[in-house]
Amino acid sequence: MPEPPRTGDAVLKLVRRAEIADDDVLAGFVTRSGTVPPTAPDTATRLIQAGIITPFQARLILQGKHKGFKLGPYRILNQIGAGGMGTVYLAEHAALRRRVALKVLPVKQALDPANVDRFYKEARAAATLDHPNIVHAYDVACDKGTHFLVLEYIDGDTLDRTLATRGQLPVGEAVSYAVQVAAGLQHAHDKGVAHRDIKPANLLIGRDGIVKILDLGLAEFFEDSSTKLSRDSSDVRGTTDYIAPEQLRGCAAADHRADIYNLGATLYHLLTGRPPFTGTTAAKILAHQLSAVTPARDRCPDVPEALSDSVEKMLAKDPADRYQTAAEVVQLLLPFVHTPDRSGRASGKLPPLAVALVQESTATLEATAVRDSLAAADALVRAQRTARLAMRGMIAGVVFGLVSLAFALALCFQK
Repeated sequence: MPEPPRTGDAVLKLVRRAEIADDDVLAGFVTRSGTVPPTAPDTATRLIQAGIITPFQARLILQGKHKGFKLGPYRILNQIGAGGMGTVYLAEHAALRRRVALKVLPVKQALDPANVDRFYKEARAAATLDHPNIVHAYDVACDKGTHFLVLEYIDGDTLDRTLATRGQLPVGEAVSYAVQVAAGLQHAHDKGVAHRDIKPANLLIGRDGIVKILDLGLAEFFEDSSTKLSRDSSDVRGTTDYIAPEQLRGCAAADHRADIYNLGATLYHLLTGRPPFTGTTAAKILAHQLSAVTPARDRCPDVPEALSDSVEKMLAKDPADRYQTAAEVVQLLLPFVHTPDRSGRASGKLPPLAVALVQESTATLEATAVRDSLAAADALVRAQRTARLAMRGMIAGVVFGLVSLAFALALCFQK
């Protein structure tokens, strides 16, 4: 058990041993500070204020730790995820100063050499994907027995956190996310890569509104054992709230259409505030295989009937009865992106980059239908904007008329 530092000098010594900061940076800190604060907490606070260490690093240093602050050439800045999505760290390349996300392969997974080999193989496959709706995989490496994946860092929140804080989403917003996910999936499917575990926790929304799919082709390696099904890990992947029937059967023929089912279940959750089936794990497993889903419109009247029907088709038990490509899903969902919310305002939007990605993902389909859908959505927004401006103009006119009348009456009374 490491001994916590008691003095400021002891803190600086641990920071040096941890290789958190370069020697010249620490030397500059000491020069500027003059006398190093006598207590460890005060010194750690000053280092944080100087931007030399992060609060996460300070907590570990004050516990007396100096190991685990680096993975290969990367300095660990913070832990940004744990549990169902694996252990994820915000890190910075020591030389390039580029910030990335590092996902560490759990110890249990790393104990099996065959599993590690497959992890590297699938990581290389994921690295071939290049699409703005998919988190980029930059590298896969091992440092002192710790295997990790180097990923694009996105400042945002996963959809499961959004659901936890907001509950069900407005129709247009939910659909705009699903459309972007489908566009990313189409790119992956074209490259022969399936996700097999699309769910809110694996979908990250950036501050710019762009959706990023996490762990494409690698979901099973980072899945928490408490939420993952375990029959034969090479056959059954996914979690019980969103898993496709053929995945539950361990069907070797489960293909990209399982992703369409997963996405349908996710969209259902976004629209209604709950997954398609609830209850115990056993009850949900049976329901995915045997029970018809309650239409989303029956749970949330705001959902248009045609959209509810499309979600049901995505959740068809037989893969042959679903949409056969993610591009078809994009095309069918597009008209609902700008569905008005209860206040009459469009609740969803596609960022300009997302519009371009949608057009790219549906290039093999009838282009007219896609253009018409995008044009109709844009026309709806313009019409709503015009209506709002007209309403404001009418209100301003009424107010002006009332003021003028009051002024005229005041003049009359003065006479």
